[in-house]
Formats: sequence, C-alpha cells, structure tokens
Amino acid sequence: MSDTALLAGAFSMLDQPVVVSRRGKILFMNSEAISLAGKDYTSKPLDLLMPSYISNNQAQQFMTTAFIGSKSCIVKVSVVENFKIFAMSCHDSAIGEFSAVFSSLRSSMSNIKFSSACISVLAESDGNEKLLEYVCSLNRSYYRIKRTLDNYSTLYGLTDKTLPFSPEPIDITELCRDTISTVNTLIARQEVRINFNSEPHIRIIADRELIQQLLLNLISNSINHSHRNGRISISLLRTDANLIISVDDDGSGIPPDELARVFDRYRYSINLSTPQSAGIGLAVVRGIAELHKGALIVESRGEDMGTSARVMLSFDVQPITPASFSAPISDYKEITIQRILTNLADCLTVDCYSEALED
Repeated sequence: MSDTALLAGAFSMLDQPVVVSRRGKILFMNSEAISLAGKDYTSKPLDLLMPSYISNNQAQQFMTTAFIGSKSCIVKVSVVENFKIFAMSCHDSAIGEFSAVFSSLRSSMSNIKFSSACISVLAESDGNEKLLEYVCSLNRSYYRIKRTLDNYSTLYGLTDKTLPFSPEPIDITELCRDTISTVNTLIARQEVRINFNSEPHIRIIADRELIQQLLLNLISNSINHSHRNGRISISLLRTDANLIISVDDDGSGIPPDELARVFDRYRYSINLSTPQSAGIGLAVVRGIAELHKGALIVESRGEDMGTSARVMLSFDVQPITPASFSAPISDYKEITIQRILTNLADCLTVDCYSEALED
C-alpha cells in the first residue's frame, strides 16, 4: 500500500482538517483541510500552506497558531518517523453568553474590595495581625477572580473585534525589564528567579497594556509549573520581520494529552474560584499575538523538563495615536503593579496582597 493510500485511510473520515508532509512536501490533505485552505496543495511545497515558523520548526510535538486560508487556526504538530502531521481547528469562542454574568460579578467585586480596605484600616488601628492576614487572603481571592474576568473579557473582545487596541511606539526592552524586576521582588520567597536577556532599547509599535498582559500570562504559567529553585529565562530577539519573545522554564512541562488542547482548555472548564485551572492564559496570549500580526508557539520538552513559549510580534503594525507615547511615567508604573497583582494572583504568595503593597 502506498503512503498516500495509507494516509487517506487514516485521515479521510476525520471532520478536522489534517495535512501530512514529508521532507518539506505535502503528501496528503483531507477534504476538510482542502476546504480550509481554499485549494489542494498536495505534492506542493509545505511553505505554500504553512508559515515558515511552523514548517521549519524541528520540535517533535508543539502547538501554535496560524492563518490557514483566511482563518485563524490552532495548529497541532506531531512528527512520526519522517512524517509531519498537522491537525487544525478553527472555531469561534462561546464566551459571549457569559458577559452579563461577568458584569454582575464585577459589581459585587467592587463591594468586596471596598470592604477589604475598610477592614484593613480597622485591623491596623487595633494592631490585629491575624485580621490583616485575613485581609491579604481576601484581597488575593479578589484578584484571582479579577484575573479570570479580565482574561475572559479580553477573549470576548478579540472574538467580536471590540477589544480596544491602541498600538504606539514603545521601548519593549524597558517594559519587559521593569515588569520582570517587580515580579522578581514579589516571588523572592518562592525561590524562583526570572532572568532577562535582550539588546537595549528595542522599539516596536504595540499596545502597551496588552503586551504586558501577554507577558504576565506567560510568566504566570511558568511560575505555576516551576519547582523550588526553578529558573525562568525570558529573552527578546529581533528578526527582519518580527520581534520574538521567548519564555523558557525548567518546570514540570505539559503532559502530551494536555498539549493537544493547551490553547482552548478554558472551553472545557470554567471555574472562577480557581482561575489557574481555567486554562485561559495561553488563549489570551494567542489572541494578543495575532492582534499584533504575530503567532504563539508552545513546546513541551517532556515531563519535568520544562516548557518553551515563543511569541512573534510583527514590526508591520501601524500606530493609531503616536502622541500617546508621552503618557506620564508615574501612571505607567501604577498600572504595572496593579496588572502584576492581577495577572499573577494564582501564583504569588498571600503576603503580596496587603493593602500597604497596593498603595
């Protein structure tokens, strides 16, 4: 039996788009893949269908995103002997139906935060250390729920194209360095350290707040999977067309059965009380990368061997309001600490959530 006949027998009946290549040439596309791509690329070079960051990747198994035809897709890649198998999924988010619930929750959360601040004042006045510990725990729970709501709101805005997007010239080296420096201070007790490497003053047109949300979601994932004395390495690399943000850790890695749905695990479980299990962080990173004409690649090196995430951001993004780059530095730093407390709420220790630190 020929390779093509074998592949046809294995994948023709699937309702998911599947492409198989060998040595850079497409051997097989099922009907769903042909429909997605808009034409049959069988016997053609793989680069005609897949971006080079996918076709040239040598990992044995990884997840990424790409535009196939005219649709944004999740692409799952596996290597079996000399064959590369690409399984694609393109579907719309169903989180819009939760928007009314989120609005009600945000209203209730405001009352919780106000009450927490009042309790903190009373506890400090009475010197009640135990009550102050309870305030920290209450604040952390508030930020954990806020992180989930913020991430879902971002996904909803990306899906229906209502997310505010304000690209401007930013020094992304300084943005990353300042953010990582603050995070390192907060995680010092956890015996995890983040190292940062970049050439100085790389400038890019991007949405400052969304890029920081993207970075913090990646950091949160790495901290959550790190062991004691774990190391996380973050680097920036400039290419001709893209800026690559790499986040590598030496933690627990991603099990093979979870890697297959790492971008959309939130579809299978929504739990606002434990946002670290909701699986929405990488979905948000993917959406923000694509908004900047880029993509996300996630590779797991195996159990207890760590995970590598790479975000590509295009240099071909145009600023909307260039004058906005003159925003005061103090405002920028205030937004940063609030974003860090929110986006790392599921991995920071409870003592990070005192009212004093927020002030």
